[in-house]
Amino acid sequence: MAQIDLKAEVQGAEAEPLLPIEKKLIGISLGLGIALLAILIVVNALGLL
Repeated sequence: MAQIDLKAEVQGAEAEPLLPIEKKLIGISLGLGIALLAILIVVNALGLL
């Protein structure tokens, strides 16, 4: 069985640019996370929970 050198594989791999849909999904995820965090902070400050 051939042994794969993971470190050499990772170092030899070229970085691939993100697809437009991937950039969009990252933006949506970050925006949603920040918005929900802001809502949580406001609700916590008002003592609603």
